[in-house]
Amino acid sequence: MGQAMYLEHWGLSHFPFENVANPGFFFESEAYGMAIQDMTDAILRRKGAMMLTGEIGCGKTTLTQRVLLSLPEERFDIAYITYPCLTPVEMLREINRQLGLAADGNDKNDLLHALQSRLAENAETGRDTLVCIDEAQSIPSLETFEELRLLLNFQLADRFLMTMIFVGQPELQRKIERLPQLRQRIALHLHLGPLSPKDTARYVLHRLHAAGCDHPILTRQAVESMYRHTRGVPRRINHLADRCLLLGMRKGASLLDSRLVAETLERYPC
Repeated sequence: MGQAMYLEHWGLSHFPFENVANPGFFFESEAYGMAIQDMTDAILRRKGAMMLTGEIGCGKTTLTQRVLLSLPEERFDIAYITYPCLTPVEMLREINRQLGLAADGNDKNDLLHALQSRLAENAETGRDTLVCIDEAQSIPSLETFEELRLLLNFQLADRFLMTMIFVGQPELQRKIERLPQLRQRIALHLHLGPLSPKDTARYVLHRLHAAGCDHPILTRQAVESMYRHTRGVPRRINHLADRCLLLGMRKGASLLDSRLVAETLERYPC
């Protein structure tokens, strides 16, 4: 009942500020657009390894998934690891499992041999192998990082047999700095920051429009207040905007203004 009232009150068909990577709500700011182009170019040109860093809530996972989903399925064999708290052997097993290989054993040589065979087979048939590790700052040991670096040694004379993407918080860069041999393999490092004030306004309006809103329901001053309190971090914007709409519905408001933002922050500090 509450959900239906929320949507009906604001004239929406979907919840506009859910913190999930819904492609229909993706907002491509200038910085996001450039990052997508740079990542896609590095993948298509088989640059070996790249790193995407950013503060919590700035959209790293959303952007990464956007890039991966845009790649031609017939060309790419992709392993996407979202829980990387793994030992070296566990990491190899997970990569093999996601690539459809046998991964039940504990013998590292067997795992490596199976993986190398798949990489060679993909190269012969014109397919590329891509391993993407999200939340990579959570990799527990430098030994696992080193094992991943060694996988980049699988090469032909003119190309890497594997492309590897590390995605994580700024701590990830500090970890990789401790492994000069891996750091030197990073062909591209991108850092994703928060949205600008202008892009914050465009972001909020984009998500409302994507959710079915066809008339103005917030003021410029409300968006400016949201930016001041969220500093342009998309996840924080989503939390605040959703709370504002919920409180506005309960109060019978027809417009989300700066006073409603202030009252929301007083009731739901963020």
